[in-house]
Amino acid sequence: MLKRGGGERPTFPLSLHVLVMVAVASLMLSGLLWLLTSDQTSPLSPDPDDRTTLEVIRLSLYAIAGIGGVIALTVAYRKQRVTEATEIREATKLFNERFASAAEQLSSQRAANRLAGVYAMAALADDWDAGRQTCINVLCAYVRMPYEAPPFRHEREAANNPRRFRPVLEERLIRHSVINVVGGRLRRDPVPGRTWHQHDFDFTGVNLDGGNLNDALFLGRVSFAFGRFTAGTIDFSRVRFEGPVDFNRARFLGARLRFAETRFAAPVLLSETMIAAGTLDFSSAHFTSDVSFDGTVFAGGQVHFSRTVCASPVVGAKPVLDFSGASFTGTAVVFDRPDISAATLDFSRVADWSHPPVFDLADGPDSVRLPAGEPQR
Repeated sequence: MLKRGGGERPTFPLSLHVLVMVAVASLMLSGLLWLLTSDQTSPLSPDPDDRTTLEVIRLSLYAIAGIGGVIALTVAYRKQRVTEATEIREATKLFNERFASAAEQLSSQRAANRLAGVYAMAALADDWDAGRQTCINVLCAYVRMPYEAPPFRHEREAANNPRRFRPVLEERLIRHSVINVVGGRLRRDPVPGRTWHQHDFDFTGVNLDGGNLNDALFLGRVSFAFGRFTAGTIDFSRVRFEGPVDFNRARFLGARLRFAETRFAAPVLLSETMIAAGTLDFSSAHFTSDVSFDGTVFAGGQVHFSRTVCASPVVGAKPVLDFSGASFTGTAVVFDRPDISAATLDFSRVADWSHPPVFDLADGPDSVRLPAGEPQR
């Protein structure tokens, strides 16, 4: 018999069950006869007549019939357990076959087969409660595989030389489809045991040049650590991150990441990242916990904190946007009237302040800690 977790547990043979029930029946019958006929325990007369004997026999038959019914129920219960175990084994076999088929499609040399494999793996994740995280891991691993974005914009070069760029365009389509499939599953209302929200998403080391995750809800851990964001638009608008978000040591090299109205309910890690080109747009984003830019290099591109809200729902807690060890050498970092009255922007220990951020603050200077010697703005 299978446990719910999929493992085996020992069961007694049916013959042993029946033998035990017969033994119990014999003991109960013997006890009943002794109870009703013994001089010490029976309320009946010492010399029972035929009517009394008949009643004792009738009660005994009722007891035997009841015990027989229990034996029949035991047999039916065992049959039901065997049937359920068979069904579980068949379902597991079917899921494993579907998984192998989807994985084989994902490894195909033909782009159409790989695209079909993405949707087949996603459909399997929808149906397979026990294997959903494994299916998600496979989809995330596909996106993490080595990939170089096309070295052109708006496909102008591809239009002039379609045979040369067709493989990379097909691969980009598949990778974007994985991101879009994940986003589609996470836009639904959470249903325990049926939807993807509670699961972890590991995109560590991904090379991403587009994708749509807007309006998604992540309840588990999300990692884009060591990722490279090279081109295109990656849309995180109105996403809710209820678990930790890890962008540590990521490289922003030209993509536009939109975090407009995104809510971060757990720590956000952006330590030791490199912002060389592109845009990080945190307009109207809401941070309720600490944000770490420790050791980040702001060398190019743009980072916008327009009307960003930093406030914790915990009474007395004060989120910190920590820029310790950060180097401001070229990125246009703009704080355009953020709501930081219940938070702190800490620039007191930056490594390089040669291209400082631009501040347009509605709050007082107490919310910002600037490097030593810098006037409060």
